[in-house]
Amino acid sequence: MPTPDPLKNYRVYIAMFLLNLAVVIGVIYLLRRENPRPVAVTLPPRATKTATTRITVGVSGAVKRPGSYQLDDQARLSDVLQQAGGVNSNADLSQMNLTRPLANGEQIVIPTIAPVANHSAPPSAITPVATQLGKLNLNTATFDELDALPGIGPTLAQRILDYRKQVGGFKSVAEIKQVRGIGDTLYEELKEMIFVQ
Repeated sequence: MPTPDPLKNYRVYIAMFLLNLAVVIGVIYLLRRENPRPVAVTLPPRATKTATTRITVGVSGAVKRPGSYQLDDQARLSDVLQQAGGVNSNADLSQMNLTRPLANGEQIVIPTIAPVANHSAPPSAITPVATQLGKLNLNTATFDELDALPGIGPTLAQRILDYRKQVGGFKSVAEIKQVRGIGDTLYEELKEMIFVQ
């Protein structure tokens, strides 16, 4: 006669207990498992802006405060005009790029709007005025009178007026060579037609 198994009635409970125990042990194992270390991403340090280089720019012509100004090397034409107090009401900016960068030592001349010629006037009205043996006084000559000189034209006439305003008048006839575009050859043609008073 076989011996009765005393655990026969408890096998189901024992199996369920062992199963629950395995689940608990598995959960504890997963919770205690070391989490992977996060990867540290190191960004390069932000480049610090180097000290700005200063440049010196001269401005003259149709501005309120002609002179030399120091600006940083990223400055534009509009920046130096602002430093110079802005432009005069007769300034001609139509051919100027206000956003262009500036260069150290640059000299900027802001031109004025050329006066409109009076087409109804007789041709003699725009010829040089004979104030001294047929010569033209550089310190009183008008745009039209300068424009009528041989080899001058409207661009150089305006530069002469701008230079005269900048320096407060010509001190000698030879000083006209300081105007950009007038060299020795042109001066030789003009010197007998002009005088300074």
